[in-house]
Amino acid sequence: MKRLKLAQSNFKGARGKAVHFILDYPEIAAFLSIDALAEKIGISTSSLSRTAVDVGYSGFPEMQKEVQEHLRQKLLPAVRMEQAIPENRKFTFRDSLRKDIANVEKLLSSLVDAQFERALNLLIEAREVFITGLGTQFPSAVYFSGVMKQIRERVTLISQESMDYLDCFSRFSPQDVLVTICLPRYGRFTYRTTKEAMQKGCRVVAITDNELSPTGRLADVVLRVEYESMSFFNSNVAVMALLNSLATTLALRRKETVLERVKIFSDIATRWEIFHTEKN
Repeated sequence: MKRLKLAQSNFKGARGKAVHFILDYPEIAAFLSIDALAEKIGISTSSLSRTAVDVGYSGFPEMQKEVQEHLRQKLLPAVRMEQAIPENRKFTFRDSLRKDIANVEKLLSSLVDAQFERALNLLIEAREVFITGLGTQFPSAVYFSGVMKQIRERVTLISQESMDYLDCFSRFSPQDVLVTICLPRYGRFTYRTTKEAMQKGCRVVAITDNELSPTGRLADVVLRVEYESMSFFNSNVAVMALLNSLATTLALRRKETVLERVKIFSDIATRWEIFHTEKN
């Protein structure tokens, strides 16, 4: 990206517009075709192609490859940890808390009501709801699956840990919904599960960082979340806040049905003495 940064102050007009856009939005420039990117920037395809050459690349493909490599390096855990806290600043635990709060505030301000409602309706109307997430997103998927099972019938968690996912793939249909949680560095299993669902006509609700992420491009509905933390791992605080909001709203929309299911679950839990009491 050094060549682009050096050209930033020298290029004007269409070339300057292209360079500034690529530096400001590398996650978009890294994956769009040259035609789609030129349209996004607001310049012609030929102008974008000439810009790549003028910057010093052999052409647009080489420039885009460097942008992709930049993103890949940026996402490496060691690099993320080094960049999270400036060397001249002392870290306190409150910094991490503030970062998570900022992530939730961004979610609150950027979440589109229409997209949220569409996701909610899909969860209500689906014959079966499948949920998947890999790595640090897996606990969020487990949590949402457990809550959703108390709200409605036919909720299935898809995990890479067992071969049950093959059975899930065979059941995907246009009447079903897959909720996929996928953040950088995007898990291959989650992506391939999303692609399998999409090919079977299953509707997809993607919880991810942007519409152009691997799962975002395959989804019917994209719910964007912030994930940056002050360490080498992703923060799932905004993800959990979004899942809580979906589950809470869905439960209130189906209040009578949910109350019946919760009562059944509570009666079973009491008989089996699942929770600790002074008596047991």
